[in-house]
Amino acid sequence: MHNHSDGKDKKGFGINLLSNPQITYKWIPRTFRSQYSWQILSGKWRIESPNRIIYLKQPNMRTGENVSIIGSNNWADFNFQVKFKILTKSIKPPEGGVILYFLFKNIRNYYSFHFCLPKKKVELIKRLHGNWSIISEKRYNFETQKDYKVTINTISSIHQCQIEGIQLIKKFEKDISNGCIGIGVKYCDVEFSHVSISVS
Repeated sequence: MHNHSDGKDKKGFGINLLSNPQITYKWIPRTFRSQYSWQILSGKWRIESPNRIIYLKQPNMRTGENVSIIGSNNWADFNFQVKFKILTKSIKPPEGGVILYFLFKNIRNYYSFHFCLPKKKVELIKRLHGNWSIISEKRYNFETQKDYKVTINTISSIHQCQIEGIQLIKKFEKDISNGCIGIGVKYCDVEFSHVSISVS
């Protein structure tokens, strides 16, 4: 199994999670996989080598969501960076876009930032005991076929989201204190060309 301890990103972004990526599936218990292997929870994913890209094609038609997670349930304070490109328009507007999960305990308990192409919004979502709520949102004019570099920083229950270095959302929320991270797509095709984590 590949050791990511030497996978420090040369630009100082922490551990590059697309460097020699591994994929496991949801029926494999976490105790039997590396915290640096991608676990597919839903949808169809593939790795495009040698470009080190995790790429999604043909969204899950039943739920619209395709979810892949990575990391440890013990992660609490970290800097999570992603570069993505939305390749196609949503097939079911007004929903559709990119979802970045953090402090992900399980499918019923997590936070996520939704980058919604049709609504032109960034939304901070909390799912607690299966119940959804939007706890913050901000307008943003997303386009297809354009790269976006996103940074999610969570320290001491303060969650921040930046796009291209500009802070859009900053919110204090303490219902979920630790968990892994993940990338997701809803009702469109997306290319992820950088995913990294720096854990405090």
